[in-house]
Amino acid sequence: MNQRAVRKSLALPLAAIAASALALGAVPAGAAAAPPSSAVAAPASDACRLPAAVGGLGSGFPVDDQALPAVGDLKAALLLVDFDDHPASAASADEAEANLASGVEYLERVSGGRLDVTTTTSDGWVRMPEPSTSYPFERGLSYEDHVRYIGDAIAAADDTFDFSDVDVVWVTATREAPNITYSPTTNFLDVTADGNHLTHAVTFGYDQWRWGGLVLAHESGHTLGLPDLYLFEAPPEDPGNYHAAVGGWDLMGLISGAGPEYFAWHRWQLGWLDDAQVVCAGDDRTTSARLAPVARSGEALPGQAAMVVYPVSETRAVVVENRQPVGYDEGIEARGALVYTVDTSVPSGEGPVRVVDSTPGSADGLDDAPFAAGSSWTEPTTGAELTFRAGPAGTLKVTVQP
Repeated sequence: MNQRAVRKSLALPLAAIAASALALGAVPAGAAAAPPSSAVAAPASDACRLPAAVGGLGSGFPVDDQALPAVGDLKAALLLVDFDDHPASAASADEAEANLASGVEYLERVSGGRLDVTTTTSDGWVRMPEPSTSYPFERGLSYEDHVRYIGDAIAAADDTFDFSDVDVVWVTATREAPNITYSPTTNFLDVTADGNHLTHAVTFGYDQWRWGGLVLAHESGHTLGLPDLYLFEAPPEDPGNYHAAVGGWDLMGLISGAGPEYFAWHRWQLGWLDDAQVVCAGDDRTTSARLAPVARSGEALPGQAAMVVYPVSETRAVVVENRQPVGYDEGIEARGALVYTVDTSVPSGEGPVRVVDSTPGSADGLDDAPFAAGSSWTEPTTGAELTFRAGPAGTLKVTVQP
């Protein structure tokens, strides 16, 4: 959940929500092999790089100005904080640091090594100037209360911590303070320490002990510009289902989902995929591509792409990627072509990405959404037929026939 100055309160705590619950023809390097003569080739084009059509966090190009660079070095300050009313034992500092460490590993792996995260941790627990109860996480945290909490943590650590070369501040509360309940993000901090204007921060509450490092990776997605993919309001026809848009197929949706990889679309948006890995389909040609599993997109072989994009309007496209039980997808039960729509005119939390369910009405919800090899799907607004066939080593051949 991302928070900014003009937003006076968070829409819905992440913990509460979860509880409710990449051209063919003249083939560029890394693209698919030459298609049949009926197919016409083109590199990933502006037609597929959908422009951002809403302000703030979103799924369009480029990411919003509030985002930190997603390629290169990211320097994080990890402040461990406790309180007079909930002191932490010295021995628990290592446990708190280790609980979030896998989130750093996630970011570096999913980025294909394009993002390098360096974390500097405070020297033990930093005592906050006020008791934990003075920070109203449980009562609905405002922007002002959130930045006060972060500012207090920075001020309390400043005598012993050098903030002069920090990009993002992570504040994690002791496990002894359960009333620091959940883990929001702000990209509008506006605090200066050691001559450095700090703008991005994440605070980790008690839910970190449920999610582990994946909560760090989710919230870091916001600092990089990605939207929430769960719904701030459940659909009227499915009350309580805040994950009706993407289910557990992306970490920016359901953190505890079986497939917490980032969508190929968002990897492209962040610069973690090259244009040569994106096959851009059109209405004037048949397009085919062989897709590597999305979890292996950073190591895809020549002749393999990461996704097929088929634009259907200026702000909307159909995307196909290959989901197999590897990487962070190792727990998925259904595999194959994951088809979803991206609409860059839809804000964060309102369904900018929606997964197409191959088995609507099944008891498994979106868990069995991928289209199996040998099946097909017709895009309802254009009538284009998308077919899916198995390839070697877990690859998937996708053909778009207008």
